[in-house]
Amino acid sequence: MRAIMLSMLGLASAASAESPVTPGKWQTTTTVESMTMPGMPPEMAKRMMGKPMSATICITPKEAAAGPRDVIGKSNGACRYRSFAATAGRINAVMECKTGAPTPQLIAVSGTYSPVSYDIRSKMSGGAVQSVSRTMGKRLGPC
Repeated sequence: MRAIMLSMLGLASAASAESPVTPGKWQTTTTVESMTMPGMPPEMAKRMMGKPMSATICITPKEAAAGPRDVIGKSNGACRYRSFAATAGRINAVMECKTGAPTPQLIAVSGTYSPVSYDIRSKMSGGAVQSVSRTMGKRLGPC
């Protein structure tokens, strides 16, 4: 689960690369809005929801120019795009991620982006874990 969330942070950061993205230090914040997992106590799900998880990453000029499909490499080959479109400030994508479970996770992403910010919603389904999260990112300055 954590690896998929980190991949989504990477996807969100890279997604605006076709805009193009502005290289530099980026802060991403992901908030889980809903989550279900068989056997997970409701109080555990409640603790996870609504708590922002933040990360700061540096996007190099080379990474910015490479485009969003490079996130596949950052997932150690676990994820691949079924579809991807990023034009006119809108992004829509579907990724399939193999997590070791019998059924791959599907992650549907949609939202808005600019060269210095983005706001996307991700819906993960297909395996044991079902979740909806919101990831916002902004460029903070140079690395």
